Amino acid sequence: MNVREAVRFSRTSHLPLVLALLVLMSGCSTRTMIETPRLYANTPTPLFGQLAPELRGDMLPVLFVTDRLPEPDESGDGFTYGNQRSASSALGIAQVRIKREHAQGDPGPIAAASTSPGAQPEIEVASRTELVRFPATPYLYRVGDNGQIKVDPGVTRELQQTTAQARKVILERLALTPKKEVYVDVHGVGVTFDAALLSMAEFWHYQGREGVPIAYTWPAGAKGLFFYTVDRESGEFTVLHLKHFLKFLASIPEIERIHVAAHSRGNDVVMTALRELIIEARAKGLDPYKVLKIKNLVMLAADLDLEVEMQRVIGEAMGPAFGRVTIYTNASDSALAVASKLFSSRQRLGSLKTSELTEREREIVKRYVNLDIVIYEGSEGGLFRHNYFGEAAVSSDLLMVLRYGWRPGEGQRRGLEKIDDNIWRIPTDYLAGDRR
Repeated sequence: MNVREAVRFSRTSHLPLVLALLVLMSGCSTRTMIETPRLYANTPTPLFGQLAPELRGDMLPVLFVTDRLPEPDESGDGFTYGNQRSASSALGIAQVRIKREHAQGDPGPIAAASTSPGAQPEIEVASRTELVRFPATPYLYRVGDNGQIKVDPGVTRELQQTTAQARKVILERLALTPKKEVYVDVHGVGVTFDAALLSMAEFWHYQGREGVPIAYTWPAGAKGLFFYTVDRESGEFTVLHLKHFLKFLASIPEIERIHVAAHSRGNDVVMTALRELIIEARAKGLDPYKVLKIKNLVMLAADLDLEVEMQRVIGEAMGPAFGRVTIYTNASDSALAVASKLFSSRQRLGSLKTSELTEREREIVKRYVNLDIVIYEGSEGGLFRHNYFGEAAVSSDLLMVLRYGWRPGEGQRRGLEKIDDNIWRIPTDYLAGDRR
């Protein structure tokens, strides 16, 4: 039975097999880069501005934060991180190599190799280096007067030491770029550690290598038929660590803005962590937008129940805590169709059919003034392209949101088709004109 036959079989029998097939495609330490975004292939928009020497050439340095348990790599001489959970999270740096022949240290050939028609060079994880290991959670504590929680002194000292080390790492990377912003990417189920690094690296490359890229990679990639439920619970496990890390990032004065992007089930991890941080900030009488510094929240192929999110996100008025929220949807996303069946969900957020919104839901969406719903209907957006954000049109729109901050109708995003007040569609010819 080949892959396509297996898919046809799975639609009539074992639904989890569909998701299992997606996992088989999700991770290795070498892969071909995404298709050149049309923003660079078909318009005069330059890929790079001025780059520090450390950011030129074939190496893409990407920071990572993970609560995966370390394990030996395939060679046996080094290490990587698997799908088992670690009570302590780590901050490190990985070097991702673009496998092309070019002049070392000169961004010119790299730009040409990345934007010329049909250019899709291979990338690989060349090295992984753990720099900081944070204290294990939950922290040891005692209950003081009036119910106050006091973390043990030893844990407090360790936190202070590791936080100072992590701050130094972040500031060193921030010093290399004039854009004092951080980009945090959170993956979904079935994604290996290296796959998360490669995904972050290629998008940061097409981000013009601006700002500081951070792959937040949690213990996904469980084996077996029921991997989805195992990964789902690992997503719940990682929420505390993500909360701690986002709070730490926001505490660094030199960071001006934070952008968070999540894919598939990673959206549940992100939204749960952010919900708790927003409630905490408001309980202290603070503005969560100023506290958390989140300029953009991008939700890609969100594996979330629409009605649940209406209650948890809209119900807690989370919208004003972000500068802008962009939701990418694809009604033909078969992976989310399977999730809908598994959980008897009326609609998944990432496969939202706006025509099926109730009148009250439409009014709620309309009042979410800093929200944009972007609909993708491309032929490559189905079962095998749950990662359709790598399509040339979608990646271009995503880059215009994160790199240039354009809203629909602004800049090169003028080509989006308006469906409703804050609902837009990516047309098939989006940015598809001849290169000028």
